[in-house]
Amino acid sequence: MNEMIRMENVNKSYFMGEESLHVLKDISLTVEKGDYLTILGPSGSGKSTLMNILGCMDTSDSGIYQFNDIELNKCTNKELSWFRNQKIGFIFQKYNLIPQYTAMQNIIMPLLIRGITRNEAVKKADKIVSLVGLSDRIMHKPNELSGGQQQRVAIARALITEPSLLLADEPTGSLDSATGKDILALFKKLNNNGNTIIVISHNNQVAKQSKRIISILDGKLIE
Repeated sequence: MNEMIRMENVNKSYFMGEESLHVLKDISLTVEKGDYLTILGPSGSGKSTLMNILGCMDTSDSGIYQFNDIELNKCTNKELSWFRNQKIGFIFQKYNLIPQYTAMQNIIMPLLIRGITRNEAVKKADKIVSLVGLSDRIMHKPNELSGGQQQRVAIARALITEPSLLLADEPTGSLDSATGKDILALFKKLNNNGNTIIVISHNNQVAKQSKRIISILDGKLIE
């Protein structure tokens, strides 16, 4: 395995009026290509802020964030936006699907935005749809799908751009426990296929499915 992500002494503070809130404190972290780790922490621990920095949706105040030899802490907002769209696949607790689109339309949307033809996009999606176990539901709209099926659509959409990293925020948080187990089994399968996955969660049972668990508490990491 080789190093994909390296964080060194990353700090992040927010100002609440006159008060400064130190959310991340000297975070150092490495992630290898093909890794599957969970960042585990309670509400208010700093895990969402860390996810936003990992996902290039926010930047640190100090420290180094290197991804595939690119120092992201030195990038402009435009460069971060490009990097986020090219390299990271996001999976959210609430799925974030477009309600008026079918499952297939939701899945291929990122490719169409990149200018890939619809025929090419559908051909690419067909493989992923069968990988995530959705083949018989692709013409349904989100409101015609169960929570687990909607999350599979969201996972397929994240995978279609072949991202370097899958970043999942509480991916089973809106699901019952049996469906949650199915989604975590799918993550394991994706990881076995070579996908690098970081899950952000407060749930020990979710964390136990990954290869590594890193706890975050009061803005500090404990491996």
